Amino acid sequence: MHVLEFLSVLRKRWLYVLIPTLVGLGAAAALSYSTTPVYQATASVYFSLPYGESASDLYQGSNYTQKQLSSYASLATLPVVLEPVVKKLNLAVTPGTLAGSVSAVASDDTVLIEIRVTDTSPAAAASISNAVADQLAVVVKDLSPKSAEGRPAVDVSIVAKATEPTVPISPNTTRNMVAGALGGLFCGLLLALARDRLDTRVRKPKDMPGDLATLATVPFDKAARSAPLLNVRGGKSRRTEVFRSLRTNLQFVDVAKPAKVIVVTSSVAAEGKTSTSANLAIVFSEAGLRVLLIDADLRRPRVSQYLDLEGSVGLSNVLIGQVAIEDVLQVWGRDRLDVLASGLLPPNPSELLGSQNMIDLLNMLRLRYDVILIDAPPLLPVTDAAVASVHADGVVVIVRYGKTTKSQLASAVQSLRAVDARILGAVINMAPLKGSDAAMRYDGYGYYQDDAGPQGAQFDTIQASTSPRSNEPAADDKGVPGNSSTNGSLLRPAGVDSEQPADAPVAADGSTGQRSRTDRTGLRLPR
Repeated sequence: MHVLEFLSVLRKRWLYVLIPTLVGLGAAAALSYSTTPVYQATASVYFSLPYGESASDLYQGSNYTQKQLSSYASLATLPVVLEPVVKKLNLAVTPGTLAGSVSAVASDDTVLIEIRVTDTSPAAAASISNAVADQLAVVVKDLSPKSAEGRPAVDVSIVAKATEPTVPISPNTTRNMVAGALGGLFCGLLLALARDRLDTRVRKPKDMPGDLATLATVPFDKAARSAPLLNVRGGKSRRTEVFRSLRTNLQFVDVAKPAKVIVVTSSVAAEGKTSTSANLAIVFSEAGLRVLLIDADLRRPRVSQYLDLEGSVGLSNVLIGQVAIEDVLQVWGRDRLDVLASGLLPPNPSELLGSQNMIDLLNMLRLRYDVILIDAPPLLPVTDAAVASVHADGVVVIVRYGKTTKSQLASAVQSLRAVDARILGAVINMAPLKGSDAAMRYDGYGYYQDDAGPQGAQFDTIQASTSPRSNEPAADDKGVPGNSSTNGSLLRPAGVDSEQPADAPVAADGSTGQRSRTDRTGLRLPR
């Protein structure tokens, strides 16, 4: 793992590091403050020979004393010393128990022994240390060789009396808290790295399986829950610009073999395929193209709900020959967007989508429209999308950020490749605007605005059709060449119908000569 990748993991999963660090710090602090303080008192005992006149005598006496120091230190923890101490101080412990809190340390190259006693009471530690030192001196004198006059060969002196300590030696709160924080930090780093390695959810383009290209990354928008459709005339929002970029990528994904009929699907449900289909159709219409949006999800259709259109009659009715296609096409908006709803839910959706009637219908619609978008069911639960993709020019797979797993996406792609479908790429949906995986980072330029446009008159730009057959006259609604979109671009006030010429005849009831009808939502439906 590179340094930048490591830093990216820390930035994305900083909570995994912070929480264990705080837990370790808090646990160490709680343990330190709940532990009873222990104090240590120290008394120093000096050993020497009481006789020696020449330098040689003094040197030999010093060597003798140093060699005996380890033995004298061992006496400090034996009952011969501690039993009198227990009796003298009236301690409620046995000599063996007291030995656990007493230590005697002989200093190197000196004739000093330090008597160290630990206790929860500073006064008790000092008194026991002094008592042990005094008793050690008595025992050493009793055990040392005697001179002819009966004088001990070793002289023992208390050179430093123990005093009551003011600072406990345990617990060391600062050391414990630093150790707890470092331990928690280490555990947090391991947890963050493990979580990142074990995370199988798709979050960025490099998580895509194989050579699956990422066509766009759509940012998450809270307002999309209540208003999922784009307002292309309301300013330059983040989502609008992303869908325009997606439109461009689809137009140039393969210039030699442009995709006219595109299936939009996903691995599983709730990944945003329907909203993506509808918004993609909107931005294609905005570019002046003749666009048809087909709701081919014959199990759980949503297009008619998103666009507020009639969905009880549509694709399924056309495929079984109940109605003609002209009778069920619905017009949405002002940018030449036609919609074919799902219709009645049939018992055999896959068979209908793979039927010869579906093939004939798509071949006929290819002559009428520049772009046909098909909203299909998810790939993993059912085979409808894979069946529909066989007759399409390409497939776009929608991937929900942080929800779709790599295995799900790989299985979905495999199901498409099994039927030799052409996969145009994937769209990562609902990506965050902040963090290491932020979808867009243009805020600093002040370029984007909210969807709500400025007050006053609004203008729409009608662009020329970018149909792949640019050198041929476009076909009208009946497949007859001639009546196509205007060349170039025209700036006009919002609300003026681009399809109605300035001198169009107006009937007595105020309507034009165009044959149309109005459904229950107030939208114009061609007959």
